[in-house]
Amino acid sequence: MEPIPSIRVLKYLFYDCFSSLYQQKKRTNPQLRIDVSKQLADYPVCLSLNQSLMETTYTVFDLETTGFYPKLGDEIVSVGAIKLNVNEMKFPEHFYEIISPIGDVPDQIYSLTGLSEEQVNNGKSFDEVFSKFLNFSKGTVLVAHPASFDVPFLQVMAKRWQLPHFQPTFIDSYYIANYLRPKKNNKLDGLVSYFNVEHKERHHALNDAQMTAEVFTNLLYLLHEKGIHTLEDYLKLRGKKKGKLLVK
Repeated sequence: MEPIPSIRVLKYLFYDCFSSLYQQKKRTNPQLRIDVSKQLADYPVCLSLNQSLMETTYTVFDLETTGFYPKLGDEIVSVGAIKLNVNEMKFPEHFYEIISPIGDVPDQIYSLTGLSEEQVNNGKSFDEVFSKFLNFSKGTVLVAHPASFDVPFLQVMAKRWQLPHFQPTFIDSYYIANYLRPKKNNKLDGLVSYFNVEHKERHHALNDAQMTAEVFTNLLYLLHEKGIHTLEDYLKLRGKKKGKLLVK
C-alpha cells in the first residue's frame, strides 16, 4: 500500500472532516440511530470453547470502498454477504446493498466495481445498510478476506456515524490461509484458482463474498484434517490474538 500523501491528511483534517460531518448530520435519522444502537447492544456472539468450527454459522462478507483509509474519510459503497454453515446449508441466504457515500466516489472505483453513478446516487445511507447487515448477520461469526481490513472499516464507519462500538465475533480467512499455505499466494484470486472455485467478476461485493465463502469452506476442511476442530483449537492457533473471538 502506497504512503498517504501529506496533502491528503491536511485536507481531511482541516476541511473534509467538517464538510462530511455537516452532510452526515443532514442525513442522520435519529430514530434509526436509536434502533441501531439497540441492535449493537444485542449483537455480540458468545461461543463455548468446544464449539465445532464445522457446525458454526458464519456470515462471510465483503466491502467495496472508495479507498483504503476510513480514518481519512474513505467510505463504503457496497456490502455483500453470504450466510454459511458447512454441515447444514449451502449458501441459502445472501445480502447485497449499495451505499450512497457522503463524499465523492473516485472514477476508478466506478470502473473497478462496475457500479454506475446512478446506482450509487440511489443507494441507501450507511446507517440504514448497517442496520440491515446487523439484522442479517446476528447470531453468526463474521468472516472476511482479510478481516483485518473489513472489520476495522466497519468499526470506523460506525464510530463516524456516532454509533456504539461495533465488536463482532470474527475469523480472518486470510490468516487461516497463510497458516495452511505459508509463503503462497493467499489473496482471494490465488485461492480461487487453487481450490478451483468458479471465478466470478471481481470487486462486486456479493461475488467476492460468494467466492470467499467457497474458499473458506475449503479452508475449514483443511483445518479439520490438521486436527483443528473447535474454537479452542483455533484460539490456540491464533495465540495472543485470541481476543478477537468472544468465548464463554
